[in-house]
Amino acid sequence: MQDSVVKSMLVVIVLTALLPQQGVRSASGTSAATTTYDQGKDIFVSRCAKCHDQDANKKLPDGTTLLLRLAKSKDPEARLGTRIKDAQERQEVMLYVQSLITRLRSSQAEQKAH
Repeated sequence: MQDSVVKSMLVVIVLTALLPQQGVRSASGTSAATTTYDQGKDIFVSRCAKCHDQDANKKLPDGTTLLLRLAKSKDPEARLGTRIKDAQERQEVMLYVQSLITRLRSSQAEQKAH
């Protein structure tokens, strides 16, 4: 019994050492335990949602939304790069935005089917 506990602890220690350290983000209050997706969502909500809403679906003056623009873009991450300069933050936001794009495309496909 004690041998299996020691082995389990050793595995946890090794895995912890191999995982990249995220550190603590004091500005947003999130910890290393927060997923990259959640970090991306936090960044988007704190910096972008004022103008684009939390789901990027707020209508802009030209009638489009940020979500539609990014969904149509061949390189949405590059478009995010015009506002989010830090590469790691941009990748985190892209994970969040990609989930929104996926949801948008599936709802569009559903509407076409009906």
